[in-house]
Amino acid sequence: MSHSPAPPLARYITEILSPAILVSVLLLLQPFLTSAVTWPQAVVAFFFVTGLPFGAMLWMKHRGKITDHHVGDRRQRAPVLIMAALSLLVGTVLLWVLDAPAGLFSAVGTIFLGLLLCFLANLVWKLSVHSAVAAYVALELLTPVGQIGSALALVLAATVGWSRVELKDHTSTQVLAGLAVGCAVYAVGLLLP
Repeated sequence: MSHSPAPPLARYITEILSPAILVSVLLLLQPFLTSAVTWPQAVVAFFFVTGLPFGAMLWMKHRGKITDHHVGDRRQRAPVLIMAALSLLVGTVLLWVLDAPAGLFSAVGTIFLGLLLCFLANLVWKLSVHSAVAAYVALELLTPVGQIGSALALVLAATVGWSRVELKDHTSTQVLAGLAVGCAVYAVGLLLP
């Protein structure tokens, strides 16, 4: 049985707007987004929240421990998410040592919350982490622009969701659940300093 090739646009969107890339961009932009965040603090956050976990995931793929870098098999997601959470916790301790401002801890904390919610959902179901992260990051980066930014955030998140469904990596329900998680995590972040 032959499979038709993945639609190129959907594949590009899924790769370019993957969770690791979106969260990396958000963290590396923190000196512009959050007062008093220094570049060394942003780089430490990036390294421990996305850099190290993504590198470890690529190593796991190379070793055959996971099937792909998007961890499409739900059963393989728990160890990856646990490893990412441990790396994030180590990074948080280092940020504390570096006397990072509360705003950076807020960003890292909401990312941790999103990771935890996705982990719990993926224990029993395959929620779209791509959609959750796209919604959260798009809202974080674009809502300060105003209503147009909020609309662009939703378009970006919907586009990522479309790519996941188009590639048959997720159902519409899994994508909508991911969008809901991303929006909820963003809302929690608004309550933090």
